[in-house]
Amino acid sequence: MNHILRRYLMAGAISVAVIVSMPLVAAAQSTSTVVIAQAADAYSMDPAKHSAFPTANILFQIYDGLVTQNEKGEISPALATSWSNPDPLTWRFKLREGVKFHNGEAFNAAAVKYTFDRALDPNFKAPYYSRISQIKAVNVVDDYTIDIKTDKPFPTMLLSLYEASFPALIVPPAYTAQNNGADLGAKPVGTGPYRFLEWKKDERVVLEANPDYWGGKPAINKVIFRPIKETRTRIAELKSEGVDIAVDVPPEDIASLEGGDTKVVSVPSEFLYFLAFDTTRDTPLKDKRVRQAINYAVDVDAIQQALLNGMGTRIALTLPSNAFGYDPTWKAYPYDPAKAKALLAEAGYPNGFTIPLMTRKGRYMKDSEIVEATAGFLSKVGIKANIQYLEPGVWGQVSEKKGREGITFPGWSGRDPNLVWAPLLHTGEYQSYYSNPELDKLLDAGAATIDPAERKGIYDKAAAVIKDDAPHLPMVQPPLIYGLDKKLSWTPRADGMIDLRKAHY
Repeated sequence: MNHILRRYLMAGAISVAVIVSMPLVAAAQSTSTVVIAQAADAYSMDPAKHSAFPTANILFQIYDGLVTQNEKGEISPALATSWSNPDPLTWRFKLREGVKFHNGEAFNAAAVKYTFDRALDPNFKAPYYSRISQIKAVNVVDDYTIDIKTDKPFPTMLLSLYEASFPALIVPPAYTAQNNGADLGAKPVGTGPYRFLEWKKDERVVLEANPDYWGGKPAINKVIFRPIKETRTRIAELKSEGVDIAVDVPPEDIASLEGGDTKVVSVPSEFLYFLAFDTTRDTPLKDKRVRQAINYAVDVDAIQQALLNGMGTRIALTLPSNAFGYDPTWKAYPYDPAKAKALLAEAGYPNGFTIPLMTRKGRYMKDSEIVEATAGFLSKVGIKANIQYLEPGVWGQVSEKKGREGITFPGWSGRDPNLVWAPLLHTGEYQSYYSNPELDKLLDAGAATIDPAERKGIYDKAAAVIKDDAPHLPMVQPPLIYGLDKKLSWTPRADGMIDLRKAHY
C-alpha cells in the first residue's frame, strides 16, 4: 500500500477507535418498528428546500412524486397513473383519483400545479431547481389531468419528476401556504405511506403508518430515523439492536455483520465520488493546467483499493457508468506525480500553493478517509489542502450562498448527463462553480434533443471538453452497503433513496 495512504489510514483508524456510547432513543425491539441510522438529520421537512439525500430518505416516506422507480430502476406510476406526449413540447399526465394528503386536503391537478409553480419561482431558489428548470408551465386540463410544457423537447422529463428530484414531491397547497411555508418545513404533510409524528432535532424523526395510503398501508407501523454521524457507532447500534438499518457500512465490516442477528445487503450505486474545483474565484484553480495537475497527482486506484477494498467502479468522468452516454472506453487521468509537478511549474506554481478543501464528515462511506488520503497525495506535489469539515446544516447554508471555495468533495448522482453535467458544470447553475461557453452550448443541445444517437454524439463532444478542461477530479462510483436486522426484508435502491413501502419482517 502507498505509504502516504497508509499514514492517513492509520490516523483515521485511531480517530474512530473510541466509540462514544449513545442512549437508545428507540430500541429496535419490535417487528412493528424500523429504526434507521444515517449520518445526518433532516435539513428541512420541505422537499423543495434541500439538496441532501439523508433528508430525502425521511421525506420520501411522507411524500410521493408523480412517478417512482421500481426495484429494477425503471420509471413507474405513482401519483400519475399514465403519461403521453400530445406534441414534442407537452407531457400530459393522468393523475390518481381519490388520494388525500395526510391533513385531508384533496390531491388533484391544482396541487401538482401549485407544487411546481412554487419550486420554479426564481425567488424561491430551490436547491434542486436544475432538475426541473426546463419546465416552463404546468397547466390544469381537468381535475385529474395536467400538461407540463417545455420550450424545447425534454428527453429526461420522467427522470426529472421522480423522487430523487426533491422539488417534484407533491405538497398540499393550502397547508404549504401557511406561514410562508414554515409550517411545512417543520411539520410535513404529504400523500405518502407514513405520516409525521415528531422531529426532535439531531435526535430522531418519528413517523407512523398511513392507514389510508393509496398504495396500501405499509407492513411496518412505525419508522424512526436517527442521525448517527460516526460509522462505528452506527454499526455498534446495529449489533446491539438499537437500529434495524445502518447506512454506509464499510467494506471491511461486511464479514462481521454476515451472521448472528445481522446481515448485509449491497447494490451498485449511482453516486459519484469526485473533487469539484471552484473556478469562479481568483485562485490557482482558474488555470486549467492546475486542475489537470490535481488529476495527475492523486492515485485514485490506490485509494479505491485501500479504502473500499477495491469495491465500486472507477469513473473516467463525473457521470455514473450506467448513465446514458457513458462510454466505457473513456480513460481517467493516470497517476503521474511528475507530470503534475511539471504542469504546476508551467502554470507558475513550482512550489505549489495552499487551497481550502471543503467537505462533510460521515455524509458518505469513507468520505473523510478519502479526503485525507487525497490531501496526502496533493501534498507530495506541493499543494497544501486545508481540510474544512462542515456540519450538514452549515454545508447547506454555505451552498445556498454559493460559498463553496477551493476544492470540494460534494457527491452527486443522476443517470443522464442532463442530470449531472448540466447542474454541476453549466454556467450559472446553483451547483456549478465553472463556466465554459462551448460546453454550455453542448449541454443545452443535449438537453433539448430527443434522438438517442444524436444525443450521444453531442455528449461525446461534451465529454472531450470536460476531460481536457478538468473542472473535476472524477474518482469512484461506490457501492451502497447496508447493515440490517436479519429478520428484516428490505431491498435497497441504486439511487440511494430508502424506500420502506414494501419493507416487512
